[in-house]
Amino acid sequence: MTARALRLVMMAGLACAWAAPAAAGDFMDTRVTWTFGDDNLLADAGEQLPDSPLASIGDRQGYELFMDNLDSRYTGRENQTHLVMYKRLPGFFPRLSTEAGLVLRFDIDDSGIDMRDDGTYLRIRYGFDDVPEDEGGDGVALVFFPWDTERFRLGYLWDISWGGGGIFTNKRNGFAPGLKLQFNIGAIDFYAGFKTAKISEQRESDVEGEPLNVQETNYGGLAGIGGDIGRMFRIDASGGYFQQGTFDQPGLVGEPVYTFGGSIRFAVHDGIDVGPGADFRLYRNEPMAIDALAEEADAAAALADRAAALALPLPSELTWAVTLEGTVLGQHVADLDTVGGSVIQPAYAAALQFKLKYGGFTTHLTAFFRNLEFILHNVPSFSPFVALPGAAETQPEFFVAAGLSYFFDGPRLTPALIAGVQLPATLQSGGTTIVVRDEETRDILPSGDDSVPIFSTRVSLRWDLSDILSLYAMIQYVHDENATSLSRDGSGTFRVYRRADQLGLAVIAQARF
Repeated sequence: MTARALRLVMMAGLACAWAAPAAAGDFMDTRVTWTFGDDNLLADAGEQLPDSPLASIGDRQGYELFMDNLDSRYTGRENQTHLVMYKRLPGFFPRLSTEAGLVLRFDIDDSGIDMRDDGTYLRIRYGFDDVPEDEGGDGVALVFFPWDTERFRLGYLWDISWGGGGIFTNKRNGFAPGLKLQFNIGAIDFYAGFKTAKISEQRESDVEGEPLNVQETNYGGLAGIGGDIGRMFRIDASGGYFQQGTFDQPGLVGEPVYTFGGSIRFAVHDGIDVGPGADFRLYRNEPMAIDALAEEADAAAALADRAAALALPLPSELTWAVTLEGTVLGQHVADLDTVGGSVIQPAYAAALQFKLKYGGFTTHLTAFFRNLEFILHNVPSFSPFVALPGAAETQPEFFVAAGLSYFFDGPRLTPALIAGVQLPATLQSGGTTIVVRDEETRDILPSGDDSVPIFSTRVSLRWDLSDILSLYAMIQYVHDENATSLSRDGSGTFRVYRRADQLGLAVIAQARF
């Protein structure tokens, strides 16, 4: 993007944010972060991956622990702005409403400014009754996504959700537009939709020995249903099928690659919302929602006054939620053990979460599980489009993490502690163990060695100075004996272990508005 184009876009955003028509719904959501620190004081530059030079200003990959931000695709330390041009108006027909949002995301880091779509949409809704949607009215809505559908995916906890644009391996560009139909009837909601992407596929050619590469449309279908049972229980289930191009392996050229599967979640909660996370929701600016929050605050104040007058106890400040979620996928991939054969390879993941809040005290406990095939399901598999060899042994990723914090209202301070233990996912073949941390990061251990658990902990203190600006300090420790590097001597190359202990600290100033 040119400097002129960026300047024009930002000028348009400022105009939308400050001009009188902004009351109609245009807005900007901005996070500006200044970070100074060192993710590993015990390592010099070039001694680990990701690299850890001397303390500097800027975010680092090493600040992220394995149990951080499970319900978000962001770390929370980004310099990021969402520019949203939003409009909502009643239709020309009874009970019909229309809205649209142009959602642009700007990420600013040391590589420059990256601008992309983050869920631009058009929405048409028809109400089945005269109750407004914001007050729980029933209705049906149709949502059109002209470019990006990362917010339209399957699953519920972000780190084990699936079916985003990344599932279309080898797509021609970053876009996977789509369509979503949604019904809300009483305590039940249902949705169905599809998305498309153009993927490079190899076809057999009429000319012998010359394969033909084409850009073909691939489809993905999604559907889900959920409902509340009484005040405290909720069940959600969803499923989908996605085309992922075709094979280029001998004997399978032109045969389809695909993934299908389903997710289910059970929730028991009291006072804590178990709805979709922020990264699943449309970017909408609802003045009526702000009014509703004000009405809730007035109602709470009235309840407090009434309780004081009648000498009655106030409702308990205790809120909590327990969720159990699981996903099972099947992927059609080539069978390495059979020439010209293919197989359905299973992938699965699960998470159990407990959250509790009482006054200023908050605590949470998470148990998280993903097998190796699920971690790599967007690739798909360890070697793209090829099933794991039958002789290989795999170990799934599993970790348990717990955290607690307390908010002191007077000084506006929030100390927090989080700690966890992780068993990393591995692939063992021919006496060699490979630790797989994500789709791209892998560590090969010295021959004959096995992986060992990873321990991480962080102590932090946040000081809220205003509604927009906070100061944050943290110190963290990681013990990881699975990190290796390649070394060389006169006899050849071999794997050696890096320093297992990592000690990092940082101070952060952040504004959100």
